Amino acid sequence: MVFAMVFAGCVAQTPPLNETNMTNVTPPANLTENITNVTVPGPDYSVQLGDTVWIDYVLRIDDEIYDTSRLDLVFGTSEYNPGRMYEPLKFTVEFGKGIIDGVIINTIGMKVNETVRYDVDPARGYGNHDPTKIIAVQRYYEKSFYETIPRSYLESQGINISNGTGFESPYGTVFINDFNEENVTLFYLFIPGAEFELNGIPQRIANTSNFTATIEFALDVNQSYLLPNPETGVPQIFSVVDKTDDNITLDYNHPLANKTLNFEVTLVKVEPAK
Repeated sequence: MVFAMVFAGCVAQTPPLNETNMTNVTPPANLTENITNVTVPGPDYSVQLGDTVWIDYVLRIDDEIYDTSRLDLVFGTSEYNPGRMYEPLKFTVEFGKGIIDGVIINTIGMKVNETVRYDVDPARGYGNHDPTKIIAVQRYYEKSFYETIPRSYLESQGINISNGTGFESPYGTVFINDFNEENVTLFYLFIPGAEFELNGIPQRIANTSNFTATIEFALDVNQSYLLPNPETGVPQIFSVVDKTDDNITLDYNHPLANKTLNFEVTLVKVEPAK
């Protein structure tokens, strides 16, 4: 998605004030002070830096809808996602706070109910494609059926230390094979074909031989995953661009890098900065 979507719930309409519903109402002592500190934007108010806004938007890439907050445009089409909320996007008009510069620049100066259309080039969008953000990682790794770990670690997990004690691990069922005062030897019951997730990475036990399991990173080409960066450890979105018998090629450029973004935006509401 082009934005990290944060949606507000539907806001109930407040009935208009009149003599009937204002009868016997006693305003709080600080009402006058509160009212004087509230800025209500008029119809000619233009969005400024620091304001909070709600926008309906349509993002098109090469004349095709890539993302939108408008249900009426996608309901009944292949772009419709029943798992998301189609509501105006709320954000604060500030640079460097998660919304791309091109949207911030074009939101400044808008008025409520105004609709604008504009293009955002890569420089003010998601940048140019960086070839250094393409990396290759090994597709498989080996893991022994046996592993020795500190006894104190299992004790801190409340696991009974005795031969034959079994419990679940990310790799599947594991048993205590031997132990002493300092260490415990574990035996993993690896089952070929079993799938699991470890450190956020989907994996699969490809095969076993001589008490060693060959484990595959179960990543599919043309799919995106939230994975820890092998160089920094920080989770980020990776796209799988290629897979060979030995390696998997990952691209952590933004999916919209190098793209010109065509926006159609309507300002639904604005809350001036205090």
